[in-house]
Amino acid sequence: MNGSTGILRPTRIKLDAGNDSLAITWSDGHSSVYAYSTLRSQCPCATCLGTEGERAAPAAPASLPMFKTALRPVRVEVVGRYALQIFWNDGHSTGIYTFTYLRNLCPCAECAPA
Repeated sequence: MNGSTGILRPTRIKLDAGNDSLAITWSDGHSSVYAYSTLRSQCPCATCLGTEGERAAPAAPASLPMFKTALRPVRVEVVGRYALQIFWNDGHSTGIYTFTYLRNLCPCAECAPA
């Protein structure tokens, strides 16, 4: 945890188009690397979660013939002191990924559930 606040915060955020991933270095020194596809499929917005909190099947724009480019973030913005908002090239941008949510999504061996 981060000092007296107890909140983990990113100290570095990097979009890596070459590896189709978002890398975050956390205030505790841990590094997380998220595949773009994972972040998009785990979007926490109400549209993607559905009305009952069950994950709706997101559209797969990259698989549609008229959508020739790979699914990628256009930009990422910090929301307050608690989250990231990812703006996707498919036009989706309503998901607010809290730092806690992102850290829980970390796919590394150290963070993965036993």
